[in-house]
Amino acid sequence: MKPNPWTPRTDTERSLVEQELDAILASLHFRNSKRCPAFLRYVVMKGLDGKSGQLKERTIGVDVFDRDPDYDTNADPVVRVSAGEVRKRIAQYYHEVARESEIQIALPVGSYAPEFRKRLARSKPAPDRRPEPFPESFDLVQPFLLAERAPDADTSETRQSDAPQKRPLHPPIRVLIGLLLALTSLGAYFIYQEKSANQVNQLWSPLLQAPGPVLVVIGSGSLELKTPEPPETTFYNHMVGPYHHCSVAVAVALARVASDIQKYDHGYAVKEASTTSLEDLRGRSAVLVAGLNNPWTLRLTEPLRFRLVKGPLARVEDTRNPQNTAWTVDFSQPFSSVSADYGIVARYHDTYTNGNVLILAGLGPYGTEAASEFVSSKQYLAQIERLLPAGAREGNFEAVIRTDVVGGQAGPPHLLAAYAF
Repeated sequence: MKPNPWTPRTDTERSLVEQELDAILASLHFRNSKRCPAFLRYVVMKGLDGKSGQLKERTIGVDVFDRDPDYDTNADPVVRVSAGEVRKRIAQYYHEVARESEIQIALPVGSYAPEFRKRLARSKPAPDRRPEPFPESFDLVQPFLLAERAPDADTSETRQSDAPQKRPLHPPIRVLIGLLLALTSLGAYFIYQEKSANQVNQLWSPLLQAPGPVLVVIGSGSLELKTPEPPETTFYNHMVGPYHHCSVAVAVALARVASDIQKYDHGYAVKEASTTSLEDLRGRSAVLVAGLNNPWTLRLTEPLRFRLVKGPLARVEDTRNPQNTAWTVDFSQPFSSVSADYGIVARYHDTYTNGNVLILAGLGPYGTEAASEFVSSKQYLAQIERLLPAGAREGNFEAVIRTDVVGGQAGPPHLLAAYAF
């Protein structure tokens, strides 16, 4: 039932809106963001105070994001970007959470003024004209049975004489039907759970078949590290230098990979890319985490269809369609204005190392973090089946993902393309 636009006028109605706002901000879609909750709470409270007319881009930039009163809104689109992200997250919240809330909050496109919507009251169902109910001991079965319509009072005698009487089902039969339907539903549930688990199992199975621990190779904090750290480096310079740096995004990806491997009681080892040799990778399973700052990722993905290309305009390149430049990040722009990142997820047998490899690589850190989320989720992995032939994901495959960046944090991964080889 589509909600109606509505204006809260009493304290009680205002309280209902505030409760809905708190529920939205406490959801997974908002609680890990900094900008979106601040933006949504600000505009909702202004709307409740009857000050929607004050919700201008510059005003929000100053009050919510601490911008100078004369800041350039064209050069710094923080308000427009945040509004778009809030609209997307609200839509995801109401679609995925599927709460039957009495009040809904929306942010219409083209406006910063919130809209409050009240669900229409559901009409009462028509009275159910059933024969005498089953005994209480068989209440569990009733939802599965089709009740006969009772005859009208003025024609009952005629119908009884003209038509044969239908015998009601005996209680044991009703119980048997109910049990069969319940077992069918339960079986379907376990089949779904097993299929979902297999989606993750199929990803990791080739890597876990090789003897020895899986080697997880992570990228360093610098894009320019090509040689090992000099042995004469002082301990202090080692601690503060780029060789000793690991981004939060890589740490998050590493934690997810380690958790997935441990679920299967398999061992793993972690090394930095700058200290990893070909001999370390030869003949063993490996997970390469990070893209442009992991030379092993760049080297092993070079012959693939989808690969990472360095430069001021870094991109995920489709070698079969090199004219496609949509998967690009401008590394020369201010980091605070980056609104999206791209990455590669690939699992294949690499002939150079003679081992099975899993690639989780973004152009930037957000893409790497989103790639690790993608392979850790059975829901995301299921999306690949729509783009690949049946059973292809059990062999070699690679995929391109995109993630929105809001407030310096990676959003959920979105599958853009997939290829089996």
